[in-house]
Amino acid sequence: MVSVLVVEPEKCRVCGCTEKNPCLFDWDGDREPCAWLDFDHTLCTNLRCIALTPLADLLEMPLFRRAA
Repeated sequence: MVSVLVVEPEKCRVCGCTEKNPCLFDWDGDREPCAWLDFDHTLCTNLRCIALTPLADLLEMPLFRRAA
């Protein structure tokens, strides 16, 4: 069975957090809220979420919008 990745803007593709309901993760002993890693706001900066995202997806992800 193949799982289909559903990507929604403004919602993390791994943990489902949103800007209004960010996940918290340990960073240097403090609990910090996540932020968006990509320009399209589909992956948060929680290290667990990044680690669970396939490398091919990370390489394709727009980290910033290129000038035309």
